[in-house]
Amino acid sequence: MENTKEALLLRQDEAMKLLKSVEDPITNQLMNMANFEVLRRFLHRDGLPVSDFDLRFFIEAMKDFCSQHDNLRKILAGEDLRAWTDDDPG
Repeated sequence: MENTKEALLLRQDEAMKLLKSVEDPITNQLMNMANFEVLRRFLHRDGLPVSDFDLRFFIEAMKDFCSQHDNLRKILAGEDLRAWTDDDPG
């Protein structure tokens, strides 16, 4: 049985308020790029999620990630900052 229900984009207004509240220009730009990609996918129906998508939750997580400028620099320079790798046993 195929699911014909389309995924909804939840808490958009709250997500936009959070985006506007971020004062750091680098963090804000990174968050806006991620937000744009999500909105683009919903607009073009490109790879939609199988269930509703909480945009505020996503933007909160992106804020935490994007504000770690030192870690982002290290990753972009090739440093591996993963807590565990595919080579770790377990």
